[in-house]
Amino acid sequence: MPLKKVIGQAALIPGGRALSLCVAALLLLAASARAELRFDAFLGYDDILPERSWFPITCEIFNDGPAFNAVVEVTAQDFGEGQTRRIMLDLPTNTRKRITIPVFATSRSWNVRLLDERGKVRSEQALVPRRMMKGSLPLVAALARTVAGVPVLPDCQAFFNDDSKYSVARLQTALFPDNPLALEGIDMLYVSSEKAVDLSLGQVNALMAWLQRGGHLVIGVEQLTDVNATPWLRELIPCTLASMVKLSTHQALLEWARSGIVVSENGDQARPRSQARSSSPVNALSSADTAADDAQFDAAPMQVATGKLRNGHVLIGDAAAPLAIDGTCGRGRVTVLTFSPEREPFVSWKNRVWFWSRLAEVPQSAYLNPNGMGVANRLSSDGIFRAMIETKQVRKLPLGWLLALLVAYLVVIGPLDQYWLKKINRQMLTWVTFPCYVVFFSALIYFIGFHLRAGELEWNELNVVDILPDNDRAVLRGQTYVSIYSPNNAHYQLASNRKFASLRGEYLGNFGGNQEGSRATVDQTGNNFHADAFVPVWTSELFVSDWVEPSALPLDMTVRPGRNGWDVTVNNALDHPLAGVRAVLDGRLYTLGDVPAGQSTTFAVNAGQGTLVSEMARQYGDRFRNAVGNLRSSFGNNVNQITDVPQAATATSFLSYVNMGGQQTWNNFTGPSNLDLSRFTGQNFAILLAWDAGHSPGTLNQFTPKRFHSDTLYRLVVPVKM
Repeated sequence: MPLKKVIGQAALIPGGRALSLCVAALLLLAASARAELRFDAFLGYDDILPERSWFPITCEIFNDGPAFNAVVEVTAQDFGEGQTRRIMLDLPTNTRKRITIPVFATSRSWNVRLLDERGKVRSEQALVPRRMMKGSLPLVAALARTVAGVPVLPDCQAFFNDDSKYSVARLQTALFPDNPLALEGIDMLYVSSEKAVDLSLGQVNALMAWLQRGGHLVIGVEQLTDVNATPWLRELIPCTLASMVKLSTHQALLEWARSGIVVSENGDQARPRSQARSSSPVNALSSADTAADDAQFDAAPMQVATGKLRNGHVLIGDAAAPLAIDGTCGRGRVTVLTFSPEREPFVSWKNRVWFWSRLAEVPQSAYLNPNGMGVANRLSSDGIFRAMIETKQVRKLPLGWLLALLVAYLVVIGPLDQYWLKKINRQMLTWVTFPCYVVFFSALIYFIGFHLRAGELEWNELNVVDILPDNDRAVLRGQTYVSIYSPNNAHYQLASNRKFASLRGEYLGNFGGNQEGSRATVDQTGNNFHADAFVPVWTSELFVSDWVEPSALPLDMTVRPGRNGWDVTVNNALDHPLAGVRAVLDGRLYTLGDVPAGQSTTFAVNAGQGTLVSEMARQYGDRFRNAVGNLRSSFGNNVNQITDVPQAATATSFLSYVNMGGQQTWNNFTGPSNLDLSRFTGQNFAILLAWDAGHSPGTLNQFTPKRFHSDTLYRLVVPVKM
């Protein structure tokens, strides 16, 4: 019977019985209304967010009511307007849908709304993370088989001043993103082999793209069949597993974990905060407790997988019974734990926190110096790229001229006006002359502003494209920096047809409140986007498109030892030549020369004749700081002080060395973790840097600017063949 009819009949029944029936009917009606639509939003990685990186917001929607066309809208709750991200979907009756929206970390709170086709808010959630990971600490996540098997880390006082722990994000297979951009906030990911089997093809592809660009994947082996029956996992790990054995002693594991224990100045090892001695800068377990625990752990047998090394090396143990095997995949790292870290005796071992800490490469300063790491980098690398491509049409009025104009205005409306009117004996005319002065100076200021800032619609673009080889093909991971100068208040349409792409504004760093410096409405269409970008009159705004695209291999490089150094072969598969190709070998930057279109060229490089990368990048530190500072200044000369863009873009690729030139860490630069290639400047790797002037790997603008310029920097990291 319909609820409305029940209520109508209840009205005819006298007394409290009718009231009870009405109340029951209303409760049933409210419950029915609630059951028609359910909207749940999940923030980041188990409510943990990275800093200056992409992360996912996942929404689950269940509609058991009338069908409608929905819009999910995500906005940051901060002082700036930033980007509004939307995704449109249809919700038929009795349907459940799950969507993932890649979002750039520029806020500590987010608002997620579900709207219908009329713009009515059907549901709304305010999301606040339980932890914001600072850029100096790795964000560790886990696809664990059990809750107890999730990695645990020691308390880190450098950033966590409350009683909470250094949290590891526990992920669910159903919510694991299939968009590689949404994974980029993770530094190390632990995956149980039992959970790896459940990943879909899209999730595996996203995981591989994340790994190739520099992620650290840790695989815990539960059963041999989990690995050997899963083709992608079997081919990925740097070993072939053949059997399981019982290992009665694992002293190598103890020694490796102990080497990661941080010792304070008074000899204490770090320990839980509740057991800390106030005199120690870090916290410690007693040595007797840890020794007894280690002895008990070492005496317990542990099931270990054995096999043959394929393209890795033993990290812990020996070749006969390795406990951990390390390998590489592109720029990333794969670590195979041949035992299950979710089973006894490992899961009860107290020093396992130091095992995970060393494996995740948590810096020791996080434990020893609570104040030293509290000063975060302040400047954003986005400002460097903006200074490279900022329009030259805009000039600023020097502060001296502004002060002179202000003094002239005060003199005219004050002493000069009084003297002149008194001389002609018409003091009452000040009611006429004063408005005339205001109109004149207003027109003069407008004329000066128009002369300094007015120009033509301009598009300047710089692409930084990382080539990630994948057998005979490649995955391209690109960042497209775009500066749009607008001669009026206008909206401009941007769109991408990449496999995976999204748009963000300029990240302003800590000096800008970690906000985005431009405004746009970004409509996610599948895994790419269409955006409406707003640019105010006589200004330029920076927008950044992050994208991932499978592709044929555009460039390749092979490095072999030569007579006096190396023989470097560069293959250019592009349809146009490349001039002045450069390479980094053993910490030095060498200019190789030109490479014709569609051809391979071999260069003989003499060791020691190049420029030290560290010195080259360090020289740009102050220049970058001055250029970014001028961008934030309201007065001065032309803000574009970086004219040698190819060299400056090369220096930005080694941001750690750029920061070494600063006297203080508070004005160092911070940027996406994978922008910095400094860790690949050693002997085992070579870096190809190819500047492609006047070309772009894709089209982003959906309008025709009067001025247009585009450049691309290709970056390729390859191992040196010995």
